Amino acid sequence: MPVEEKVWTVIDIIRWGTGYLAEKGFDEARLTVELLLGETLGVKRFDLYVKHDQPLKKSELDQFKVLLKRRLSHEPVQYILGKTNFYSIELKVDKRALIPRPETEILAEAVIEHCRTFLSQKDVVRVLDVGTGSGCLAIAVAKFVKNSSVVAIDKSAAAIELAKENARGTGTEEKITFVQSDFLKLENNVFETGFDVIISNPPYIPESELASLAQDIRDFEPVDALSDGRDGMTFFRKISEAAPMLLRDGGWVFVETAYGQAKDVARIFSENGGTELLVKKDLSNIERVVRSRFFSSRHD
Repeated sequence: MPVEEKVWTVIDIIRWGTGYLAEKGFDEARLTVELLLGETLGVKRFDLYVKHDQPLKKSELDQFKVLLKRRLSHEPVQYILGKTNFYSIELKVDKRALIPRPETEILAEAVIEHCRTFLSQKDVVRVLDVGTGSGCLAIAVAKFVKNSSVVAIDKSAAAIELAKENARGTGTEEKITFVQSDFLKLENNVFETGFDVIISNPPYIPESELASLAQDIRDFEPVDALSDGRDGMTFFRKISEAAPMLLRDGGWVFVETAYGQAKDVARIFSENGGTELLVKKDLSNIERVVRSRFFSSRHD
């Protein structure tokens, strides 16, 4: 007699896949399987349990296996899905730019709260996003600060194109001007008017630490978005040096920093004229965001 093929239901796949990924050493195994299976079936995670006894078609099993194989190669789930959520905004993500992290939402929140609290009476709040990548910070500010006008800069043409796609997809394209340029080579007088706020999540991982990064990051995300190729401090130095020229008088800089960097970044800012320094911790109690005020050498 012919042997009948096993019928795989949604819950069968969830249980098997969770155990398999966990055995291979992957974190968040169940969540990963839920996301990949949801993508395969075109449903949300919650709906998987509503349809827990639904059998999968062969074509669906084959598609799930393709996605699972990509994850087994350590490709990040966000790249596999082609999307992620940042500050309640769904964004397209792929290898053209760094995947937005939850800790970067702390930076977005700090800037948005600052603009709403102290700059809400201005007709226009001008914000410069240095190293925009996927556009996550520029888009969050444009979306949640009503009177904002954002200039987003990145040296990668591919990243700028991705950021533009995200701006169009979120309806913020009219509030953001994208500029492809290397900030480290930027002339300080490139902009006609000063900015109220500079925001940046720059490449801050020291080159010496790249090899120790998780394979998911090391092998898939763009290295230029991760590291400055030096000590991780290059962009912080450049931002602090350029801030007095780029900002309106008494303007603000907000940056994200790596674990253990915040005090050194604050020192760099202070040495270049930064005042009213503040360090904000993330949800893991790590000093993550440094804020500083600079008084401009421009005459606006």
